[in-house]
Amino acid sequence: MTIVRNDPAQYDALAQQWWRPRGMFAMLHWLAAARAALVPPATRPGAVLVDFGCGGGLMAPHVARLGYRHVGVDLSATALPQALAHGVAAIRGDVRAVPLADGCADVVTAGEILEHVTELPAAIAEACRLLRPGGLLVVDTLADTALSRFVAVTLAERLPGGPPPGIHDPALFVNRKVLVTECARHGVRLALRGIRPSMTGTARWLTGRVEVVRMVPVGTTSVLFQGIGRKENA
Repeated sequence: MTIVRNDPAQYDALAQQWWRPRGMFAMLHWLAAARAALVPPATRPGAVLVDFGCGGGLMAPHVARLGYRHVGVDLSATALPQALAHGVAAIRGDVRAVPLADGCADVVTAGEILEHVTELPAAIAEACRLLRPGGLLVVDTLADTALSRFVAVTLAERLPGGPPPGIHDPALFVNRKVLVTECARHGVRLALRGIRPSMTGTARWLTGRVEVVRMVPVGTTSVLFQGIGRKENA
């Protein structure tokens, strides 16, 4: 059967994988922890974190610990009930047109979603629209480079813990300059840093000694990277 890259229906076929730490979405667990590490604890009662591309709700344990109300947005009808079961206020919606009010979020996270979006500027505009002044934007995604296409598709799709074959369309990988420019247009100055799985952690995961691999910083943003920035005060 021919796989259509970036077909959302793949997530329905893989619905039982979300909460398996050694399943096909294993690395998404590692990235959720790394994303949460950039989010400070909530500083006010009722603080809201909006989770773009929440999937099955893998950020939920981290968001609860940090003290936010967790609102998730995703297109997958099979993932959202799982997110709901883990305490996420789950909304079925497109990250390019989110049915939430301006300035409703103290934090917006966009983890491993921007490389699946066909209109990146629209998704960035929505993330920034939802942020209150001083709110925090945290993203992680794949860079639009030849190295990233080789590592994340050619190589990673063949490795344990890597992405399911066909889940990414490398044509949608994110241009870092465009990402930073679009965020700045909407009042968010985004700083980037590269990350990768810990080599020793990966070895321990492969031999069954750990369930989660720590993501570590690297000196290049040319493959997998994080971005963090605050929205300017009005």
